[in-house]
Amino acid sequence: MGKKMIGLLLIGLTILIVSGCGLSEEEVLENISETIQTSFNRQSPEPNVEFDHFNIYFPENIEIIEESDGNLIFNDQDQTYILFYNQLEPPTSDAFYLAEKRRGNYLLLESYQDDERLIYVKVSEVEEDFELQVGVGGLRLTTHVSLRELEDTFNQMVDMINSIEVSTIEE
Repeated sequence: MGKKMIGLLLIGLTILIVSGCGLSEEEVLENISETIQTSFNRQSPEPNVEFDHFNIYFPENIEIIEESDGNLIFNDQDQTYILFYNQLEPPTSDAFYLAEKRRGNYLLLESYQDDERLIYVKVSEVEEDFELQVGVGGLRLTTHVSLRELEDTFNQMVDMINSIEVSTIEE
């Protein structure tokens, strides 16, 4: 019986150590909140994919699922993203941000504005994952992600949305 108790104690201790290694939800949200301004102001990669209305940087392994007026759905391995773009909204537009604020139901909703653009980040719970939304003016990029991947996905989404060069509308 002593060996069983020691075995159970070791298993319990291992589970405690392993589960304690990851950041908590609060810590991840705080990290994102604290880095919003610096994340959006860092040098973004050059666009490497062209579409009719914009150019964007995509990491390797991106697969385009659907492209339509105002929407682009794509996968990065098993992760699906939806990019909504409204060419009529300038980079300083707060329309998407204010819509999310009115909707409520978020764990984190932060914005940052400078002379050239308004940016925002929204995190909300959806089933067992989180919905992560990153927006700049008339651009909004959304995905569902686990807590473990939330911060890395945020940084990858910032790189993508920061890289976007929108074509001007011809009259």
